[in-house]
Amino acid sequence: ELMTIFQLLHWNGSLKALRETKCSRQEVISYYSQYSLDEKMRSHMALDWIMKEKESPGILSQELRMALRELEEARKAGQELRFYKEKKEILSLALTQIYSDLDTSSPSDDQLSLTALCGYH
Repeated sequence: ELMTIFQLLHWNGSLKALRETKCSRQEVISYYSQYSLDEKMRSHMALDWIMKEKESPGILSQELRMALRELEEARKAGQELRFYKEKKEILSLALTQIYSDLDTSSPSDDQLSLTALCGYH
């Protein structure tokens, strides 16, 4: 499960953001090893995609089409599907949230969570 989380963090762009805040690899591993891939984590990643959609309209549906294509290709190739299914779920959740006009977090909320992760005060 931790491997899937890291694949998603890389795909989502979160690992890059963590590196930019000077989080060490060990801090990231330590933090995420305490959590499972649950609705809360999926929702947070969906919020990241909602923000990306606001910056680049259409990226969400483009990513979802690609995720569905990758999922089908992985299924046909007999590969592990969890990463591809999670991508699809996160993107679908983001689209659902956009179209149901749910509140989203502000960039300052995301920065606070990155700060907390790295132990900065």
